[in-house]
Amino acid sequence: MAALEWSDALSVGIPQSDDEHKKLVEIFNELDEAARTGKGTRIMSDVLARLIDYTVEHFESEEKLMQEADFPALELHIKQHRQLVKKVGRFRQQFHANGRRITKEMLEFLNYWLTNHILVDDMAFGKFVTEGSSATAPAEAEPVG
Repeated sequence: MAALEWSDALSVGIPQSDDEHKKLVEIFNELDEAARTGKGTRIMSDVLARLIDYTVEHFESEEKLMQEADFPALELHIKQHRQLVKKVGRFRQQFHANGRRITKEMLEFLNYWLTNHILVDDMAFGKFVTEGSSATAPAEAEPVG
């Protein structure tokens, strides 16, 4: 069973963003599966690298959409993205320093952050786009840790 199941509850109503989020969930689940089943370190390293690379690609895509829509919380969203990239970079260093093991802490953080970021921050952008500029944006960034 997948660690994180995609559902309509995670849909932000923007097809491009939803497709990218589905891909992130898919890669996260590959990483979780590799860690749970004791896959080789090479496989886990490759999946972790793909997750990080695709996350950065998604953030760039999402920020471009937000800029085009003149989303008022763009700077806040960019800050959240940068915080996550830094945190995951630290996890990558730990992974390489600790014998290439995916830790429970890493998986729990990524699961929480991915779900929370989609349900709160990305959902606010989705409402802004689908309901118009009267939709409100989140007021403050959730600390990444």
